[in-house]
Amino acid sequence: MPTVLAGDRSLASVIAHEISHSWTGNLVTNRTWENFWLNEGHTVYLERRIDGLLYGDQFRQFKALGGWKELQNAVNTFGATNPLTNLVPNLHEVDVDAAFSSVPYEKGFALLFYLEQLLGGPDVFLGFLKTYIQAFAYKSVTTEEWKTFLYSYFKDKVEILDNVDWNGWMHTPGMPPVQPKYDMTLANACILLGNRWTEAKASDLSSFTAADLKELSSHQQT
Repeated sequence: MPTVLAGDRSLASVIAHEISHSWTGNLVTNRTWENFWLNEGHTVYLERRIDGLLYGDQFRQFKALGGWKELQNAVNTFGATNPLTNLVPNLHEVDVDAAFSSVPYEKGFALLFYLEQLLGGPDVFLGFLKTYIQAFAYKSVTTEEWKTFLYSYFKDKVEILDNVDWNGWMHTPGMPPVQPKYDMTLANACILLGNRWTEAKASDLSSFTAADLKELSSHQQT
């Protein structure tokens, strides 16, 4: 852990992720590897909630958008029809190491982020997560048990939950059936500067200075 204590705090998310595993992964854990997203999707969600507290919600949304792109890269690598890109894959006679990817992390996060937006926002959804962790503390859990508990907690929003394409999210390969909405403020700053670079002529190069990067975080710069 000390190796990620960068001077600019740019790797604080890694520490936040591992701390979050104290709850989602250690206190409550997936029962089988098919349900690995219950560990990693929830942990990425909590990691980014901590990011939001440290740096503001625009940063959380920026990291979430980056996660969507990372998921797209994983799907492209495996192939959009590869069943290993299911959120809940069938791993019977499959080498778990060969199946490992960012899919359970980022597809799992995307589902939780999508549900957050459907069910009332960050604070409402964090209330669900706290109750879920308390209910399953010191136990292992399956996706079906998680889903049953979700319906029980949001019993006043069953109609909303029934409209979620659960099969598309969990048991269908490729990208999720719905893309969550993202605050694009920090991403647009990167896009604007990138467009300036790509559209610049040789005679314009002197107009670019280190000041162009001054307001961008290390995450935006990379």
